[in-house]
Amino acid sequence: MIKDFSTVFWGYLPPTKEPYTVHEKVNAFIGPSGHGKTTIWDGLRLMLGASHFESKRTFSFYVHKKSNWAVVRVTFYNQPVNGVRPFEPVRKFKDEVTACCRIYKNDTSSWAREYYLFDGEFYDLKDLHFNTKAYSAAVLNVGEYLEVLEQCLGITKEFRNLMAMSPDTVREVVNSSPHTLFNLIFDLKGAKDYKKRYDHSKQRLNEQEVAVERAEEEMKQAQSRFEETKQKAQKLRLYQAKEKEVEETRLKLKKIEYIESRELLKSTEEEMAGIAEQCKAEADKVNALTVGINAIKKELDWFEKEYNRLDELEEQANQDINSFTGDKTRNDIEVKNLSKQIKDLKQIKPQKIDDLYQLRDILVDDLDVKKLAYSKAQDELRQLKEKLYDLEKDLLPYKEEAKRFRQVLEREKIPYIMLADTISVKPEMKKWQEAIEAYIGNNRYRVIVETDKYLPAKKLQEKAKYGARVSLPKSGKEQILTIKDVPYPSIRAAINIDYSEKVEGYLDRLNNVYLVETVEEGHALQARGIESITLVGLLQDNDGAIHLKYHNLCCGKLAIEEEKKRTRELLSKQESIINELHKSVYQLQDELKELTDAIRNQELLEKLPELEHTYGQLLDEAKKLSEYIVEKKKKKAETKNEKEVIRSKEREAEGERAKLTSEKEQATLKAEELSNRYVVLQNKLGSLISAMEQATIEVKKLGLSNDAIAFISYDVQSSSFMAIQGGRVTSKEIQNRLNTLHQEKEKLYDPSVNEEIVRLVEAQEGQVEILSQNLRRLKEDRNDLERTCDDLLYQFRGHIKEIMNEYIKEFESFADLLKASAKGKLVEVTPEPETWEIHLFIGYDGKEPVAVDGPHLSSGQKASTSLMILLAALSDNKNDKATPIMFLDEPKARVDDDRGNEIGQLLQVTDIQYFITHQQGESLKSIDWIDHAFSCSACVPGKDFANPLILKKRSRRNYS
Repeated sequence: MIKDFSTVFWGYLPPTKEPYTVHEKVNAFIGPSGHGKTTIWDGLRLMLGASHFESKRTFSFYVHKKSNWAVVRVTFYNQPVNGVRPFEPVRKFKDEVTACCRIYKNDTSSWAREYYLFDGEFYDLKDLHFNTKAYSAAVLNVGEYLEVLEQCLGITKEFRNLMAMSPDTVREVVNSSPHTLFNLIFDLKGAKDYKKRYDHSKQRLNEQEVAVERAEEEMKQAQSRFEETKQKAQKLRLYQAKEKEVEETRLKLKKIEYIESRELLKSTEEEMAGIAEQCKAEADKVNALTVGINAIKKELDWFEKEYNRLDELEEQANQDINSFTGDKTRNDIEVKNLSKQIKDLKQIKPQKIDDLYQLRDILVDDLDVKKLAYSKAQDELRQLKEKLYDLEKDLLPYKEEAKRFRQVLEREKIPYIMLADTISVKPEMKKWQEAIEAYIGNNRYRVIVETDKYLPAKKLQEKAKYGARVSLPKSGKEQILTIKDVPYPSIRAAINIDYSEKVEGYLDRLNNVYLVETVEEGHALQARGIESITLVGLLQDNDGAIHLKYHNLCCGKLAIEEEKKRTRELLSKQESIINELHKSVYQLQDELKELTDAIRNQELLEKLPELEHTYGQLLDEAKKLSEYIVEKKKKKAETKNEKEVIRSKEREAEGERAKLTSEKEQATLKAEELSNRYVVLQNKLGSLISAMEQATIEVKKLGLSNDAIAFISYDVQSSSFMAIQGGRVTSKEIQNRLNTLHQEKEKLYDPSVNEEIVRLVEAQEGQVEILSQNLRRLKEDRNDLERTCDDLLYQFRGHIKEIMNEYIKEFESFADLLKASAKGKLVEVTPEPETWEIHLFIGYDGKEPVAVDGPHLSSGQKASTSLMILLAALSDNKNDKATPIMFLDEPKARVDDDRGNEIGQLLQVTDIQYFITHQQGESLKSIDWIDHAFSCSACVPGKDFANPLILKKRSRRNYS
């Protein structure tokens, strides 16, 4: 039974200081869809060995999006049951045992998990991930953890399959066949030892049956060999006759091969002589065609050369036309532009150009001044933006020298206190912020270090040329003399000081400097010898009066907020200044452009006579260019006509050359084919001569003399060498016959047939007798195994009948709680239990019981009955054993409230600890069977985690 649970980075459930305590009966995770109830529920299932989750979710779905690891933890009760603690087999003896599952990414970036088992309580889940080596003694792989669960809590593979059932699968249990229900109930309720012993005995019996069959087969084969041995002697005579026929056929084959080799050699020599004559005729034809082709090639070369010459002339004409046309186009443009310029210049009123030059210089100077002012304003704007950016990033607005020196001290790891860090103006004294910081001045940047760091800090100060003081801690005076009858607050009274025991001594003087609003109030104090400073920073003391500036406000949060406000105001003003300067620069640039155009026009007006002379020259040049263009176009047309004539003659010559070339290629191809054929025959001739010589050697090996060889040509004309269809038989046909004889001879060949054949028959007869005795012994052993297997089957059947009768009683008692009547019966289809069935019947609302898988039950009744079938299999109130754990996803779905409460009563009376899910939309007011209800919430945008689970405990009822 689970006592409590907790998680780290499992979904959006936040870590908690204390684990969530669960009830020994019904625990529910409640919330709408998407609020994480199934995620938490699956985490507990993971701790009971589950590896498959809803919608095939992987660990990437469950681990928090900002983490690559998670840990789920549960604590199991380990109190003794019948004097034995559940986890005692794995040497865990405390009252609680804690199990953790660490999910992480391995070296290949794949999700992995491992389990840890602790004797007693364990809560440091983050340390378990970051310091895994320290807990190596408690680590278990998945297989080892599953073995512990089965050994200590009875959580088997079948239970995990039940635990992994979806709500739809649970509701469909009622529609299972009687045989499927029988297997489901036995898997959850039956003792597996009976089945294992029976299956083992049955397997041994099957193996013995195989051994008997193998012995019978060996007996049959031995008898067969004995009969075959008797027939081997008869095959020997047939083999010897066939061997003689083979030798006669081999001689006949060699004679035919000799004659065929001699005839093939003669026909090949005759064919080679004919091919040589044809090759010579084709070569003469090729030579004549080559002469004609060469003559045409020379003519074509001349045509190509002449065509290229004319083409160059045409290209030159084109270039001249393009050049003259381009020149004329440019000339026309210049004429048009010059004509317009002369016309425009004649309309310009003459002005004194020196006055224009002087006015231009004035505008240029003004523009340079404005540009410089604009550049400086941009720099100031950039500095204000940088300052505001630092302030909004909560960077202290210290002067750059102080910032740099602080970085040096931090880099050298010297602890320090800067006076500005310790000072903050009291909220009610906010209006004196400027005056107070103006009076303290550069002393705000005083750095205070401890004695052992004083010398190193001063060395760093000298190197950095830091302009404020570096000092040792200095406490304030125990008694401070104050001036009586001063109706104004002192600076010291207006500020708060941190680390006063170290910095107060440098602020004692502030006790005697007073804050006044007007110069008159300060003047009155000055007359009494008392220092004061006004709101706007006028200091009046014994040495006179002086106005103090604060530069940057940096002491305290109020100062920084005020500095932000003023920086934003300055930034807005500076942007307005830049806009005005930008407009001035553009206006001056426009005026300068207009003035520059006027100066250029006056300069051109002085050159008007020269421009008119140039205009006349351009008109004359345009006329000449037009004449050149006409002349070049005429030359181009003549050249083009000549090119067409040349190209026509060239096409005619190409056609003739193509014809002669085709004829030459055909003749060359034929000559090559004849030559290749001649080479093939020539190469073949050598092998034919060798074959002839080899055939002669072969017939001599068979004992033929030279005279007998010479007589072979007459011998093959006899009837023994004639084919059935007529004509002389070929070597191929004789070879086929010889191959057939060899095969027949091989079939008859038996190396075991010799003088030892009689003794072999006697030995085989003795072997048959030995095998017969062995077969009788194996059959006797088989009979013994059959009796043992029948005894174990009897025990197995008895065990099944007992647990099924108990189950039917549980089922009937659960039906009573649902105000229904039920019955059941076990059907033995065959003697083998693997075929048995259990038939269950139930009747609601006073009706007669009907089959649970029939059409008579409503959907709500079917849902209730499905759950009841499973719970009856898990419930075992007669035996004192560890309480089982059950997971149900929305068990109240698809039933009304009354039926749902009846289901709740079932959960309460069974000796099972339940973890269920429950939709938020369903009414909880009518539900009084949920002991611990954990309300789940979704993670809202912008937050890393959802809210913690809210536990609601219900009052208990007595359901017994």
